[in-house]
Amino acid sequence: MDKLSNTGVKLAQLRRSHGMTQEELGKRLSVSAKAVSKWENGDSLPDLSLIVMLAETYDCTTDYLLGREGGLVSLLPQIRETFVSMTVEEKIGFLGDIITVAGASMPTPPVSPHGHPSLVHIRLGPFGIGLWAKDRLVCIATTTFLNEAVETLGKEADFPLTLLPDEIRPVLLALLRDMNDLKPDYAVDEKTLQSLLPNTMNFDDVLTECIELGFVDRVRGGYRLNFKADLAVRLLAIIHQTINKRGTMNVTVGRP
Repeated sequence: MDKLSNTGVKLAQLRRSHGMTQEELGKRLSVSAKAVSKWENGDSLPDLSLIVMLAETYDCTTDYLLGREGGLVSLLPQIRETFVSMTVEEKIGFLGDIITVAGASMPTPPVSPHGHPSLVHIRLGPFGIGLWAKDRLVCIATTTFLNEAVETLGKEADFPLTLLPDEIRPVLLALLRDMNDLKPDYAVDEKTLQSLLPNTMNFDDVLTECIELGFVDRVRGGYRLNFKADLAVRLLAIIHQTINKRGTMNVTVGRP
């Protein structure tokens, strides 16, 4: 009964968040405002049919209203069943919401209200990368996968790594920031950076080329990848890991 006693509190919070009065909700459910008040005060509970209607009204689950704490895993059967009838755009929108919620603790650069609706929203932080463009793109890569991808990136030179000059790739990897330490003032001093690169490399010429290509910034304290280059290297690592792990790929050709 302790969990059920919180149902009234949840109902009141949900009603207010949806901008409805008790009278308005009562009319929608064909009950009196007094009945709504009793639910919210914990004096009574809605009938089962009304619980379902309330869940539909507030776009939540009946489990949530009744206080069941089964975790997100308990929602998977419902999600799987619903996904079958969803459009691709709806699926992408849903996954985009997941990325947004998962990365809510990470700072997000402001998005212009006049920008294109499919502009890519990026979440980059200690938990991995999340990319979302409305109706068009969803990509989630965890820290574990990224670490594996970056490690592979440093060892192999298959496509798409051949898009980068051989001498530039080790510089980008040496400057790639740790996923748990994404500080804006991060920099590698010149001596440390040289120690991470092959002795045969012409350090000054290669760093100059990296700077001219727009990958690397020279800042107080040494060198660092700018944000665009940092993200580009990680995405390149994801692509490389995906297309070169053929033994674990599942490719579907044609309509989903």
